[in-house]
Amino acid sequence: MEIKTTGLIGLGRFGSMAYRYLRTKPLRVTDADPARLQGIPEAAGFEETVRADAIVLAVPISAIPGVCERMAPLLGPGQLVVDTCSVKANPVRWMLERLPSHVQILGTHPLFGPDSGKNGIAGMKIAVCPVRVQDTSYARILDFLRGLKLQIVETTPEEHDRQIARTQAVFHLIAQTLKRLHWGTEAISTPGPETFFNLITTVQQDTDQLFLDLQRENPFAAESREEFINELIALHQNLASTRTRNT
Repeated sequence: MEIKTTGLIGLGRFGSMAYRYLRTKPLRVTDADPARLQGIPEAAGFEETVRADAIVLAVPISAIPGVCERMAPLLGPGQLVVDTCSVKANPVRWMLERLPSHVQILGTHPLFGPDSGKNGIAGMKIAVCPVRVQDTSYARILDFLRGLKLQIVETTPEEHDRQIARTQAVFHLIAQTLKRLHWGTEAISTPGPETFFNLITTVQQDTDQLFLDLQRENPFAAESREEFINELIALHQNLASTRTRNT
């Protein structure tokens, strides 16, 4: 299938970033919040957007089931639906369950965001999960991504979630913990921690909904959190016991 038109559903923080890179082809954009579409020349209604050859979902993870159910009766044979969620197993399952079998499905996770990619995305990575997609469509999508100079990491939804639980999910957990403690603004610090806290600050700007979805919708997140916290507690106890022996 030749992708002549693209539809973008969602114009939040990530959707606004994706919008800049999707404008190379005729584009239709919609969002549940009409205010976000002010000044967008490609703004369109939901039904018109869903008629595009390829539809990119840039909505919160937990919104995927509802969006898919709304889209399903409007989709025709051969259309391609691409999600951009930070977890993959559940969104892919939801799309398979709720979208008609004549629709192509591609799971993706751009491994960057509005803050990390604000100065350009060339050289950054994107995970792709070819769920149910024609070879020709898949090749065209990969060519488009390579044209953006992205590094493509092909994976399964399960392996993606297993690895991202140990990286992004845990990193967001640390960021939210430090945010609640109000740590990181101290004047007395060394360059290493300052660099670390600067990175943490970018993550803290993400929505609370993204944090909750990352933790709740990734089937491996709870296990990774527990493993990390248990190791932290063990280290803390070891330090306390070493201090007791030395006094």
